[in-house]
Amino acid sequence: MTAPTQVPFTDRVADMVRRELASVTAQGWGGLSRLLIAKLGVLLAGFHLFTAYDGTYYPFTQRAFPLMIGMALVFLVIPLAGIGSADANTRRTIPWYDWLLALLCIPAFGYIAFSPDYLANRWPLTTAFAPTTLEIVLSFVGIALIMEATRRLTGWVLVIGTLAALTYAYLGEFLPEGMISHRGFSIIHIIDFMYLTVDGVWGTALGVAATYIVVFIIFGAFMERAGAADFFVELVSALAGHTRGGPGKVGVLASAMVGSVTGSSVANVYTTGQFTIPMMARLGYRRATAGAIEALASNGGQLMPPVLGAAAFIVAAYAGVSYPTIVIASILPAALFFSSLLWFIHLEAVKTGMKGMPIDEKPKVIPVLKRRGHLLVPMIALIVLLTTGFSPLRAAFFAVCLIIAVSWIRAETRLGPKEIISALVLGARNSLMILATCAAVGLIIGTFTMTGLALNASSAIIALAGGQFGLVLVCIVLACLILGMGMNTVAAFMLVSVIGVPALLEIGVDRLTAHMFVFYAALLSHITPPVCLAVFAAAQIAGANIWATAFTAMKMGLIAYLMPFLIVGSPSLLLGEGEVFHIMAVIASFAGAMLIASGVQGWMFMRLNLLERVLFGGAGVLLILPSTDLRLIGSTCLAAGLITSAFIWRTPLTRALRPTKSET
Repeated sequence: MTAPTQVPFTDRVADMVRRELASVTAQGWGGLSRLLIAKLGVLLAGFHLFTAYDGTYYPFTQRAFPLMIGMALVFLVIPLAGIGSADANTRRTIPWYDWLLALLCIPAFGYIAFSPDYLANRWPLTTAFAPTTLEIVLSFVGIALIMEATRRLTGWVLVIGTLAALTYAYLGEFLPEGMISHRGFSIIHIIDFMYLTVDGVWGTALGVAATYIVVFIIFGAFMERAGAADFFVELVSALAGHTRGGPGKVGVLASAMVGSVTGSSVANVYTTGQFTIPMMARLGYRRATAGAIEALASNGGQLMPPVLGAAAFIVAAYAGVSYPTIVIASILPAALFFSSLLWFIHLEAVKTGMKGMPIDEKPKVIPVLKRRGHLLVPMIALIVLLTTGFSPLRAAFFAVCLIIAVSWIRAETRLGPKEIISALVLGARNSLMILATCAAVGLIIGTFTMTGLALNASSAIIALAGGQFGLVLVCIVLACLILGMGMNTVAAFMLVSVIGVPALLEIGVDRLTAHMFVFYAALLSHITPPVCLAVFAAAQIAGANIWATAFTAMKMGLIAYLMPFLIVGSPSLLLGEGEVFHIMAVIASFAGAMLIASGVQGWMFMRLNLLERVLFGGAGVLLILPSTDLRLIGSTCLAAGLITSAFIWRTPLTRALRPTKSET
């Protein structure tokens, strides 16, 4: 019998292209629109993969070219009503005005992309190099396009903040004399600074996004197309699904793994929550609790190395440290967050008598690993490459290539030509929000820089707190909650870091800790009412009341609210260079987090009364505080709680230390 002839890869690609063109021709104008969108997506993703391997271009080109393609894609893909509208995912026709806006992106941003030498050699804010009429027109068009794209992708909050910042730059001289008034700038000066230098739209924020972040978003898209998200859910279901409260633990671990490559709390909720939330509800969790667990876990996915919600590179750039330093610094805080959340879920399961997944429904570890375990190879390789001296760009590029290679091990994960193009388009679409957000935030940061508002605001925070160390920290966390409402974590971090980090440095916090403090505080906006995007998404899937879900998330995520203060008090958690590692401080932090969870839940080895909850909860708080004396007092409270449980309430000590079968 003659063996079947293998069709060459290039012939298969050519055949696929011919079929796609035939399909497009049959569908008419709508098919041509979709083909153009796909081509633009491939162009955007291909540009980033090419520069990741071959080296980046001059800053203006590296930042403006992706923005030109990305903004055009926004207007072709996202309808006027915004990303959350009913027709956002089912758009069939593109109205004429969106075609016009997409075409305007070419001159508005292409002028910057293709004029790097001129822009690099001109002297900004001088009469000899004053903006020309063409540059003034293009700047107005470009800023308007950025505002409209940002509105469609994120809503009005960031748009209003950006417009307020630009208005402040223009009208600051008319404000009352004080810390926020300034000499004022003309429209020409504002345009010059924001559009024709690397301090406004084309600043560090967009630079990091267009250089590093998008490449890792593309890596996540390839992992998703290969089936990594489903594999992670199956793997943790096999490992922990049968334990007490197993579905909740599955949600936490799956969201941590998926979040380590996707970099978006809301995306994590929709990726893993579609599976974990119904499973939790079916096995006994209240719907609000199931939604809260998924929201917390998905938000916590942004703590997970190596990507940290796409913010790792922003934090590294702003802190002036290497990317591996940020990855190492995030290990213990991520472990602390997820271990305390898992303990909280376990206590909830024990307290309410919930069981795990039925054994016959639980996947088996070995079959799961045999079927798709090879998808772990690219992630492991990425970490190895990063820790052995490869640049993040090269490491991400080779990791993407490795995904394609290992996907061919099994037919169900295989990435053929069609799947590769689909992954490129998905990566481009997933990067649109980051590109638009960073461009808009660049305008705000540019205003802070141009007017000196950043230093004035930092001084105002210190003055408001009366110079008290703890109050300064609280004020910065509140600023993160307010400024981060309705924004993604990257935008919230960049905004608050401009004013918060200088204040932290002023009161003696080191640079790395200051930036990580602001980053962890920025994460809180996604789980804190009134605008908590991750909670909203989880509540929608769970069919639960939004506010009940939000307040449950706040209660269960108490350690997340303490995390910023914890790393300031115990810098050993960040494993920073030159920092003395205090093992007892780390142990005390983990023990304190578990005790706080027990105090809030009202359960440790048995149900706790009010006195025991106060003792255990108080012991937890005191143990995580940066003071040996307070930790000794906390240890005393812990001992008192154990003695109270064991003797005063006539419960045998053995029962206090080892639960009975009915309690486990």
